[in-house]
Amino acid sequence: MPSRSSNQRGDAPPPLQSDDPVSIDLKRAIAALPAQPGVYLFRDQRGDLLYVGKAKRLDQRVRSHFQDPAAIGAKQVALIRRVANVEFIAVDSEIDALILESTLVREQQPPYNIHLKDDKRYPYIRVSWQEPYPRLSIVRRVEKDGARYFGPYTEVKELRQLLRMTQTIFPMRSCSDIDAHIAARRECLEFHIGHCTGPCIAAQSHQEYRAMVDQFCEFLAGRREEVVGKLRGWLSEASERREYERAAKLRDQVRRLESVLARQRMVDVSGSSVDVLGLARQGERCAVVVLRVRERRVVAREVRWLRGGAAAGEADLLRAYVTLAYTSAASIPETLVVETDPEEAELVRAFLSKVAESPVRVRQPRDAAERALLRTARRNAAILVSRGRESKGRALEGIAADEALELQRTLHLERMPRRIRCFDVSQLFGTHVVASMVTFVDGQPAKNEYRRYRIRTVEGQDDFASIAEAVARHAVRVREGEIAPADLVLIDGGMGQLHAATQAAAGSPLANVPFVGLAKRLEEIVQVGTEPLRLSRRSPALKLLQRIRDEAHRFAITYHRSLRGRAARTSTLERVPGLGPKRRALLLRQFGSVARLKRQPLGTIAAVPGIGERMAARILEVVGASGGAE
Repeated sequence: MPSRSSNQRGDAPPPLQSDDPVSIDLKRAIAALPAQPGVYLFRDQRGDLLYVGKAKRLDQRVRSHFQDPAAIGAKQVALIRRVANVEFIAVDSEIDALILESTLVREQQPPYNIHLKDDKRYPYIRVSWQEPYPRLSIVRRVEKDGARYFGPYTEVKELRQLLRMTQTIFPMRSCSDIDAHIAARRECLEFHIGHCTGPCIAAQSHQEYRAMVDQFCEFLAGRREEVVGKLRGWLSEASERREYERAAKLRDQVRRLESVLARQRMVDVSGSSVDVLGLARQGERCAVVVLRVRERRVVAREVRWLRGGAAAGEADLLRAYVTLAYTSAASIPETLVVETDPEEAELVRAFLSKVAESPVRVRQPRDAAERALLRTARRNAAILVSRGRESKGRALEGIAADEALELQRTLHLERMPRRIRCFDVSQLFGTHVVASMVTFVDGQPAKNEYRRYRIRTVEGQDDFASIAEAVARHAVRVREGEIAPADLVLIDGGMGQLHAATQAAAGSPLANVPFVGLAKRLEEIVQVGTEPLRLSRRSPALKLLQRIRDEAHRFAITYHRSLRGRAARTSTLERVPGLGPKRRALLLRQFGSVARLKRQPLGTIAAVPGIGERMAARILEVVGASGGAE
């Protein structure tokens, strides 16, 4: 059994040197660490978890963190300066320590560990095999309840496509109340639309239903050729027995499965289940693309992002990904093909074999086919990272591409709108009128291309003219080459604001850029010369435009409020030429307020030390008083 403590004593190593940047209590806790495998946890003064590590010997590994700062790097120095306490969990072996470390990092996500970005619980397909008539459902947690789990699926869109494809081939039940249907002897709608074979009304025998579910599980596990072979055998048997209705159903299943297999790429790799891992990094960002090969066919692609690995090498990143991603995986392949062996490769192999309860190999590619697959995975990862580099360090997640592509289709644009700019106006009853311009590249803010404008030529409350001025001033900057033109310009407003903006852009480089408006009340997209377009609230394109519009509004109103606040803090006396802060403070101490100062005669103000008659007359002229000389 693992033992946990922060103050366990035993054969401790020698104490740390007195000049180390470590508190007395922390030195004692480190000195009390046992000389056995385990996991250690660094915490700060508030008790927050900073870092989780595993060790073959806890005492030696923890002490290695507290070395000469020049030898451990800036990130380690920043970590040890925050460490106030160390806890440990002793285990029986280094493999157990690695499993426990990966679990804690996934659950707690300490800031100084490498961990999976946005490591939410991805969906799994659950087949309740323990029930007489197994049910298909989507869950986000794997439990030991006798059911079969397949996943995780990092791309929900791909999961939905898979289920739509297999629903007609393996029409399993998804209802949660089959007992009620059996008792009532009444089928549900799923049976009538062909999404269920109707086991509740005995439309399919118990044996045939479970055989179909078993084939579905084999299909999800990647043994698809084997599934087709079994179905063909059953088809021959049914034909020989003249069970023509059953044979027709099996024939349709075989044809649909063969259609699926024909669309999947064949590869020549050794092993029935192989994951090919391609990794690319750019500074703090690291993308891992996994190509899943089952029975020599690429059946899926998975993209995961690692963060916290700026100072880590590729071997460390691979070790972190493998231990984090496969700790709770529903299934682990026989072989992992990687560019370089992960850190502590033998330990990682033993870890995977223990989790999978069967031998797992982690190796480099052996032949041209495997090298080609690895190159494909790596190139995919590099594309994702390079897109992030174009987005000023921001990651281009899959949803960003989906948003841009749908927006291009929806608005019938010639180019995919990667760089989108939005203009908005903020004012209060025609005072402190300002406009903002924000830029998004690949769905992410490009803040170095943000601009704000104080409207100069517009009197009173006129949003149309204010938008026109902001667009015209931006067009001048584009013409002069100070900033690149956008692929799409978004105006916060309806057709009136849009017309004003397009007229201001006429005759400039912006004339060739498409302009659209987003009206707030109904969230309609307006374009010149077309009817307003209302998209579904779930539309990725609409969500992208709303996100950009809201950012432009935030940027404009923040600037407007700063100007209002600055004006409210400006005293009338600050407008008096030649009157410095010391004499302003002296006048306010003498008379208490500007209002009382206005009521004073010229002689009284001039009598204040350092003021004089000339400055007193100037003060009264500014504050609006008409005092006379005494």
